[in-house]
Amino acid sequence: MSLSSSSRAMLLLVLISVIMTGCNAFESFDRNLNDRDHEALLDEANLRLDAADYIYALDLFDRVINEGGASDESYRGRASARAGLAGFNMFAVLNALQNGVSTTDSSAVIFSAAKLVTDLDLLNSAIEDMNRLLQPGNEDKLFRSLMAILSASKSLVQKYDTNLNKKLDTPDQIDFDTQDAKTPRWPDIYQRLTSSSSPFSIEKAYIELARSFDGRGTQWITISPINGITYTGTYTPANRNVIIASGNFADILENANARFDNSATEFKNLLLSLDGAN
Repeated sequence: MSLSSSSRAMLLLVLISVIMTGCNAFESFDRNLNDRDHEALLDEANLRLDAADYIYALDLFDRVINEGGASDESYRGRASARAGLAGFNMFAVLNALQNGVSTTDSSAVIFSAAKLVTDLDLLNSAIEDMNRLLQPGNEDKLFRSLMAILSASKSLVQKYDTNLNKKLDTPDQIDFDTQDAKTPRWPDIYQRLTSSSSPFSIEKAYIELARSFDGRGTQWITISPINGITYTGTYTPANRNVIIASGNFADILENANARFDNSATEFKNLLLSLDGAN
């Protein structure tokens, strides 16, 4: 059956309309398909993460992020996989901080707990991922602040443990330019570990610990060690001690920085005291 001229004209208009809008239609279809693919990959990645299959989980989270599926969930998941591969387990770290052999309100307990971490670079990558979150919750803040204080202690041991016994003690040859050719200089390290804008800052970690631990115990008013930010909350003795230990860490760093370029002996003694050495 032949088409009338008016029918042919209508069909031509329909075809032109499809051609002109087809790209957008297919793009929308592809986008919806990609969203479903990302959701499926995230589900599988989270299952692998729960099973402590960190290598496989990391590969899946990488795929989601690299293929355009970056989100708080994917960054949080990748951070968790990286932290797991680095030897960081939040509950094991909390146990070490709150029940360790070192005094639990001093920086020495942080150095002791940091021995659980086996890969500083992976830990730092996890911290960076956690700081990409747009809407972090209290558990996210606790996770990244605990990683940050352990990273701080590991980075100082990496620079100043010159006798390679994995701690800071008297035999270490600590002066103003120790290992500057291999590691960042002290002023750069100090800035990284104290600036509230740094993901690795103990000052930032102190504030986030205060906020994330708030909720159980007795009322306590605390002041952050570097910028003097006041926060009031309720804390158990164990949680309060973790916050105090991070503050003690920052206080000693600040005192050491004041001695830098002035007294090599005092500078060394302060750094040694971070790890509990006399």
